[in-house]
Amino acid sequence: MKNNFLMKNNKLSMNPTLNTPKCKGRVFEQSLDKYFELTESDELAKLVTSIREAKDHEERRALKANLPFRCPHYFRFKDDRRSQASIIPEAFTWQTCVDIDDASQVEGAITRAYLLNTEEGEWKDQLLHMDYSASGKLHIDIRIPLGKTIREAQEAYCQALGVAFDEDCCSPERMIYITDSKSRLYLSENWYAELPEEEVKARQQAYLDRGLTIDGRELKSQLKSQPTSTDYSDDYMGIPYDYIVEELADQLGGIPVHGSRNAFIYTIACHLRYICNDDSRWIQQVLPNYGEDQQRVNATIESACRRQQGKTMPQKIQAALTLARARVNIENGQDPESLMRQPQMPERLPAPVRLCISKAPKGYQPAIATCVFPAFATYTGGLKAEYWNNTQMELTQIQGLVAAMSIGKSCIKEPIDHILHPIEMRDKLARAKEKDWADATNQKSANAEKPERPKDICVQIVDADMTNAALCQRMEDAERAGDKALFTRMDEVEQLKKVSGGSTSEVTQIIRRDFDSDVYGQERVGTQSIKSRSVMRWNIVFSTTPATAKNLLGGNIDNGTASRVNLCTIVKEDVERRPKFGHYDEAYDKKLAVFLARLESAKGIIICPQAKRLAETMLDRAEERALMMGNESYTQLSYRAVVIAFRKSILLYIMCGMKWTKEIEDFVIWSFDYDMWCKMCLLGTEVKEKLERDNRIMKPGVPCMLEQLGDSFTREEYDVLERAECPEVKQRGNLLSQWKRREWVDYKDDLKIYVKTEKYYLKHAA
Repeated sequence: MKNNFLMKNNKLSMNPTLNTPKCKGRVFEQSLDKYFELTESDELAKLVTSIREAKDHEERRALKANLPFRCPHYFRFKDDRRSQASIIPEAFTWQTCVDIDDASQVEGAITRAYLLNTEEGEWKDQLLHMDYSASGKLHIDIRIPLGKTIREAQEAYCQALGVAFDEDCCSPERMIYITDSKSRLYLSENWYAELPEEEVKARQQAYLDRGLTIDGRELKSQLKSQPTSTDYSDDYMGIPYDYIVEELADQLGGIPVHGSRNAFIYTIACHLRYICNDDSRWIQQVLPNYGEDQQRVNATIESACRRQQGKTMPQKIQAALTLARARVNIENGQDPESLMRQPQMPERLPAPVRLCISKAPKGYQPAIATCVFPAFATYTGGLKAEYWNNTQMELTQIQGLVAAMSIGKSCIKEPIDHILHPIEMRDKLARAKEKDWADATNQKSANAEKPERPKDICVQIVDADMTNAALCQRMEDAERAGDKALFTRMDEVEQLKKVSGGSTSEVTQIIRRDFDSDVYGQERVGTQSIKSRSVMRWNIVFSTTPATAKNLLGGNIDNGTASRVNLCTIVKEDVERRPKFGHYDEAYDKKLAVFLARLESAKGIIICPQAKRLAETMLDRAEERALMMGNESYTQLSYRAVVIAFRKSILLYIMCGMKWTKEIEDFVIWSFDYDMWCKMCLLGTEVKEKLERDNRIMKPGVPCMLEQLGDSFTREEYDVLERAECPEVKQRGNLLSQWKRREWVDYKDDLKIYVKTEKYYLKHAA
């Protein structure tokens, strides 16, 4: 059926991805050769067969999401985005696709289509393509007659076929699922062909003469003059309403067949009230009529807006918003398949980060850019920042560099040493004073009075090779000196075991309490023992191998240890064969001194509105990615990763002179993505297994069936829920009649649905 010579230059807009649930908003200009190659693949044939053999509607709908699709009305869309806003009028195909969705009409429509294509009249030689749909129904592509719009062409052709007209098929950005070559019934050599220039001009002029656009759509000025169309926004918080409506329709079980759509419109309008400010005219603008009479649709929407409803947004509209936002994110380049690839550091960086990585080869820069933040935070002991939820937190950073042996983990040492050099000079004086006191004490006899330890000793850079008593003493000294913070860099995280007395559980407790700026110390009864309880302000950088990190953090997911550690790595493939570093010279230190002075002079509570908003954006980002990946473990690890990234944003905000920049925002988002990438690579499996184990143990209590149902519901929805909640038939009772007797629900005979009453909302859903 395919003529390669005649069709080789024909183009269509198509998303060819197969066997992967895809974003319906992405579509690409392709050649028909690509289309035919796709339809002749065994993978597509197997998928189509599976769909047709599916046992129920839900299974069929889930499988159909894996199908590729094409757009019949345009060769291409702007930025490959399938939406009305991205329509390119010049890319109009001058053809449309009629959808026969009634199985009883399919065979008759096929016969009539062939006859119309050969009989004299308007439709002679206008049949372009015909195939069975994935569900065994029918798709017929036809050439649009001169001067007719998409809708007018479909209405006329359906009348000629003797089948019902479906208004859902008329939207210009409409998509059609692609089936295999065995499903094809007819193919014309002119299918998707670009028409001669003279014919295109004549067709465009025919539309212009009617006051339409060159592709037969109404002008925006005309749309605004219509009584049901206003200047309402086209999107909800950046999400196009058509995306929301599509996803919400899926959440409600899909668009029903003609004859039962009014009840569906009522239900979907009840949900849209929550995002359309309860405005019926707004809902009329964003909601298609699904083939129903528009006046009846408007009356149904008005009825939906008059009834009492709950204050909490239903789960189905929340899910639709999340899915629709995910589509927008994918269109902006966030492909689910690429979510767990290594994020690339932005080219434009905040000045402090740019300086810190300036002497290192590219392969080491992500690790250095991450590991310097604990050193920076050491200058801000006692300083607090206000988080997005208005709570306050200190800026403590615990950083782990997890990479293979002999790969160059020591690259972080010199940048950190230069950042801490001013503190190290002060520590030398403090250590000298402490040594003088110790020497004087040791020179005294056992019975002589010992000199009192000086109160002004404060050592901030402490060794990992110390006892718990030494740590408590250092923390007490730092707190007395003005809430200063400590810093330690260790070659292995297991060095913390010496501080904790050899206990892994104590190591994890130190990490948790340190991140939370909790009080820590020791109680002793001996007169010579150190007795101290101070706020933990201990910034830590440790290097380790993946196996060691997995042993420590992988076994401590449920107690929150793993999520409190910021991770980074060095990718072997990114490291040059013989990497060379620059010199950390005096000029480097002078530039660094400006940033360190700003950190040390910052006091009190830092409130940065931009950082607070960015934290919420990153939380949304994590939830959407978890949904796209189908991985709850991503969400669980993300909460404190956002906190870590927020603290970095505050440190950068201070170092940049209390000025927020696009470079700060881009770097912090990358830092969050990079941290999550490392955590998922290292601990993703462990977190997932832990969640599954908890879900098996923690079974939910008995839910309220009426609360699980929507503001309106059908008898079928109730029956499905009752069977799920009451597996044994003898346990089931006619709750519906009891709900009606108590006047909690009311049955709408004309719509064939149940609706919750005002009495129910006032008493039970306040």
